[in-house]
Amino acid sequence: MALDTPAQSWLALDPQEAAKQVALGSQIMSTLGEDLTLGHVSVRHACGNLISIKRKGISLAEVGPDDVIVVDLNNPDGLKVPGMHLEALIHTEIYRARPEVGAVIHSHPVYSTALSSTNAKLEYLTHDSVLFHEGIGRYTDSAHLIMTPEQGQRVAHALGERRAVLLQNHGVVFVGEDIRWAILSAITLERSLKLQIYAGQIGKLNPIPLAEVKKIFPIKYQDKFLTEYWDRWVRELGEHKESQGTRENQ
Repeated sequence: MALDTPAQSWLALDPQEAAKQVALGSQIMSTLGEDLTLGHVSVRHACGNLISIKRKGISLAEVGPDDVIVVDLNNPDGLKVPGMHLEALIHTEIYRARPEVGAVIHSHPVYSTALSSTNAKLEYLTHDSVLFHEGIGRYTDSAHLIMTPEQGQRVAHALGERRAVLLQNHGVVFVGEDIRWAILSAITLERSLKLQIYAGQIGKLNPIPLAEVKKIFPIKYQDKFLTEYWDRWVRELGEHKESQGTRENQ
């Protein structure tokens, strides 16, 4: 099942707004753990054929609006510019395969990357996990970097119509209707897997039946809630930066 269209589109109307979304989305993703300079976030513009993507060489925590590159999906040489990530094809091929996707994130958060290195699956143990009621895809061709259009297309195929796909022994790709939903997928999968580990240490797992999961999903996850979540993530960033500044000045 394809992603839903947001009630009020968050797709950027201009490169400046797209750059702001990529910068804030990258900084929020950095709170899931240090990814060196390897993770990347992108968003689709409202026009459909343009995307904005983080440049390589800096960490997710360091991304500002000036660190974002605009790419035309209709230009076969669009990725051949200085500063482009080696695996940017993950983004372009998913956008081509999934017209309803408004944001793509590739990163290596601890719990999701650990899951990519096993044959285990996400269990529906809490309301967090219900977000992934369609399951999680797995790209199992190899553990290599995704650097060719064919590999990118295979990742998009493994993703299918889901919100996340694990890259074998490598990391994970998250997608969403817009940047809010993609970030929610990343944060929620990490929390779900962390809770799954804890639950397994306490006792035998007791998953929610899939039929019940599908009933919970449309109540628990509504577009109208997403702006509240986004605003909280942005406030948390401000609080974190303020606390860092306070410690540095002590």
